[in-house]
Amino acid sequence: MQLWFTGTGEISCSLLARQEGHKRIICSCSWNPHGQEFATGSRDKTVKIWAIERESVKQLMSLPQFTSSVTALSWVGLHHRKNNGLLAVGMENGQIELWNLSYNRADDGSIAAPGLATSLAVRIDPFICHASTINRLAWKKNEDDQTSMQLASCGADNCVRVFDVSVE
Repeated sequence: MQLWFTGTGEISCSLLARQEGHKRIICSCSWNPHGQEFATGSRDKTVKIWAIERESVKQLMSLPQFTSSVTALSWVGLHHRKNNGLLAVGMENGQIELWNLSYNRADDGSIAAPGLATSLAVRIDPFICHASTINRLAWKKNEDDQTSMQLASCGADNCVRVFDVSVE
């Protein structure tokens, strides 16, 4: 994996970090909307969470291995709890899982010990998911109701599906 920094103004970029992390190609990534962390999903059936710290990249953790290649990710922050979020994971077999992510921050903004905690929130019923590869996932927050969101998915089966998601 290579992380590039693009400057403002002129079109230019420089290599910020090079990190070995996945055994196969990275298909998707998604930033934490409330911090300097991002998730990567790969054909090696893994999702890894990373942090940018002082011009370097550090792996924070890896989710348990999935049943299929990870082809789409979308991280949403929960507005009423800025250190919590949901990571939607889409797979090559059409499955979608939602993972709770929560973390504590140190005074400098980095994730503090004990660090990042994850748990599977929901595995969406396969009969309402896609018949083939998930190509893209995107969240839409309901501005009036912070406990209600929608997750849109599009797949190689030429379908778009929209799921209502409630958080407590």
